[in-house]
Amino acid sequence: MTSFYLPYRHISYETDLTSQEIQQLLSDNILIGFSFVSPKAYYGYFSNYDFAIRKTYSNTKKESLRPTITGHYKTQGCKSIVTISIIPHLVLIIGAGLFGFPCLMFLINGLVEFLHTWETVILVNCVVPVGVLYGLFWIIFQYQSSADLRYWEYTLSLRNVTINA
Repeated sequence: MTSFYLPYRHISYETDLTSQEIQQLLSDNILIGFSFVSPKAYYGYFSNYDFAIRKTYSNTKKESLRPTITGHYKTQGCKSIVTISIIPHLVLIIGAGLFGFPCLMFLINGLVEFLHTWETVILVNCVVPVGVLYGLFWIIFQYQSSADLRYWEYTLSLRNVTINA
């Protein structure tokens, strides 16, 4: 349950498509290499068993700060298993780390001050700004990754794998 609050997703799906059909759909939707104008919505690479992609910014500008989608697929019996991992762009991770360090120091300093005085105003004043900043980062990531997941769920006819416990 705590993984829900992290800016990371790892989901397993199954589909009735074969590995060759998945590879063809990836080829139809992923721009590989250089192109001035392309109608393809994603750029990156793929092979016979894995892929790493990112949504394009526009038809003419390929680079974007959207989340990175990595995955692999394999055939098991008459179905294929597709596992997708989504993480924020590396630039955003570095930016959050550089900006997050002063925020963390602010939070620690506020918690130490709270433990000395036991004034709840100090606790609220140090926790709320950090929570709001992380919440904005988390909401943006969830929104962008959900859109990407919906696209690939539809394109590859993916169904969530249910785990029997």
